[in-house]
Amino acid sequence: AVRRAVEQLYSRTWPGAPLDKLGTAFTDFDRLFNGQFPGYLGCDTVYHDVQHTLDDTLAMARLLAGYERSHSPDQRLGADRALLGIIVALFHDSGYIRQVDDTQHRNGAEFTRTHVMRGANFLAQYLPGLGLANWVPVATQVVHFTGYEVPFKDIRLDDFRDRRIGHLLGTADMMAQMADRCYLEKCRDRLYP
Repeated sequence: AVRRAVEQLYSRTWPGAPLDKLGTAFTDFDRLFNGQFPGYLGCDTVYHDVQHTLDDTLAMARLLAGYERSHSPDQRLGADRALLGIIVALFHDSGYIRQVDDTQHRNGAEFTRTHVMRGANFLAQYLPGLGLANWVPVATQVVHFTGYEVPFKDIRLDDFRDRRIGHLLGTADMMAQMADRCYLEKCRDRLYP
């Protein structure tokens, strides 16, 4: 349902923009988090899971569409940048997922302190296969708006629109978590253990 909602929102906001890369990204996200992506074991964290990521991605798509509709043409983000924002949202917590040859860590939660950089590394490897190699330098910076490994002032982006994508992504991440009606219980029962 989330995939369909995001695709519809994207199509309405950026008419004529192709959906193939977005569809592939959703399929690959599903494969990654369910342990069917080559080289990865799947998601074993009970807080930063499929549901959290889909909530974040839907929030991101809504924020992007709202931003696009409320700004003048010279301030708009455009379909390609918005696509990148949605894809980064889908994979922003991919750094929690262990690789198949990892015998050192018991579960993905052990990557809490480094998961954003690991997610940036995943995006750097993933995006070229999706035909988005030119966006790797932006994506690997934008994802840091979801964590604390790199202070915002140290995130290097040359275009104000890329920085805006980062701020929208960080906002979507927080909104999606806090808007969950079970947020407090999830923090107590899933996040902290």
